[in-house]
Amino acid sequence: MSRVSTLWNRAFARLTGTSAHPHEEHATRTQLADFKRALDNAAIVAITDVSGRINYVNDTFCTISGYAREELLGQDHRIVNSSYHPKEFIRELWRTIASGRVWHGELRNRAKDGHIYWVDTTIVPFLNERGKPYQYIAIRSDITARKEAEEKLAQQAALARVGQMAAVVAHEVRNPLAGIKGAVQVLMSRRTAGDSELPVMRDIVGRIDSLSDLINDLMLYARPRPPRFSHIELRSVISDAVTIVRRDPAAQSIEILIEGAAVSASVDDELIRATLLNLVLNAVQAMAGHGRISVTLGQSGNVAVIQVRDNGPGIPLDIRNQVFEPFFTTKARGGGLGLPIARRTAELHGGSVTLECPEGGGTVVTMTLPLRPVASENTGASKDAPLRAETGL
Repeated sequence: MSRVSTLWNRAFARLTGTSAHPHEEHATRTQLADFKRALDNAAIVAITDVSGRINYVNDTFCTISGYAREELLGQDHRIVNSSYHPKEFIRELWRTIASGRVWHGELRNRAKDGHIYWVDTTIVPFLNERGKPYQYIAIRSDITARKEAEEKLAQQAALARVGQMAAVVAHEVRNPLAGIKGAVQVLMSRRTAGDSELPVMRDIVGRIDSLSDLINDLMLYARPRPPRFSHIELRSVISDAVTIVRRDPAAQSIEILIEGAAVSASVDDELIRATLLNLVLNAVQAMAGHGRISVTLGQSGNVAVIQVRDNGPGIPLDIRNQVFEPFFTTKARGGGLGLPIARRTAELHGGSVTLECPEGGGTVVTMTLPLRPVASENTGASKDAPLRAETGL
């Protein structure tokens, strides 16, 4: 029997009152305290009762979640739930530990201040004499940096694919499209006002324009220009974007509100206005003609926070992880680059774009922007130089 097993057996004997060696009790308690100290320093630890109510958290749990110990005790882990994982995922977790088996996996949580963090988690049931769980201990490690690195690599791989496609499209498609559109417009000019062929020709021109817009989005995503920073009031940029959206026929029966305090930041107003326009239009299209959209502006430390919230049907669980992938779309006439461009624009400013679907319904897209330009690889030209060299753009 290993030394660790012996110590745990002695501890169990002590707790159950069956220890035959009272003189070893002090040594056992010391060893258990050492184990606890080692575990607390190496991991995020929480203990819950069988219903999931928290009755112990260590200091590391409090630090990473941002909650004080008294705010966590008596709660369950929904207090840090980010609504990222499907309900079936959580149900399977509970089925596993309720049956007395150990569960291991990765969880995305939300801290008190709203930021996301990832934890590699092992949940161990403590069983009574009937083999039924009477409490659970969850041992976690922070893997946020690793998950962010994985996401960054995936984005870079997607960008490389887009860059290759952009090179082909720019050289082989855009010019012929312009020629086709011009030829159709010449033919239209030769028709009389009541000609039955005119609607067909207008539809052709409209589809060509849609293709041109997709190509422009493709080029913007593959080769974004560096931001031109100026210090502006973000509420006016939001107001401009909302005013444009309100002119869209699809938004006529939708209430769009601008909320929050005034916040100024150094941003590229043209890029941010275009991004906000895209995000609000996405919300409008999700509302099926009726509903409410709120655009809220706020500040957290040195970061401006803009949230676009709608009360539409939300995004189905099975596609939430794909919405930021280039060319993924559920729209009949969508290029699937709106959200990827929005995220890329925010990153060029040193910020971020995230999306969530609360349990109450709807979708919330959050964009963060530093109040002052951030000196990083995102804002320089060097990041895109290899792409330009590879694609010839």
